[in-house]
Amino acid sequence: MKMEPKTPPNESRLQSQCSTPLSSSSSARLWRPAAQRNLKNQWSKLNSLRHEWRSATFAARSHATAIVNSYLSQKYMDGMDFGVLSDMPNIREKACYKLFMQQVCITTFALSFSFIQFAACSIGVVEL
Repeated sequence: MKMEPKTPPNESRLQSQCSTPLSSSSSARLWRPAAQRNLKNQWSKLNSLRHEWRSATFAARSHATAIVNSYLSQKYMDGMDFGVLSDMPNIREKACYKLFMQQVCITTFALSFSFIQFAACSIGVVEL
């Protein structure tokens, strides 16, 4: 069984386009506007996806900051002055539990939402 190297479909299409000689300058003039229009459309789609990626990055960074702030607040809870709230029973434990639950919720949401956004952008780039 003889194995022939396969070329990807895009390469074979590109080779066939490059191998066909242009018969005249008029055919080149007809081809050029379509190619420029296609490039402009693809470039605008790529730019749109770049903006979506930046937006997803900013959102993910914001979620990460919230998780870190919640963790640091929980870690340094013993040194915080609660003022009149310190008279309430178990206030520190309740606050720590609430901060922990906040970390869990933000982490779960951030991971799923950010993954969906980044995956959508990546798929969009691949489909170009």
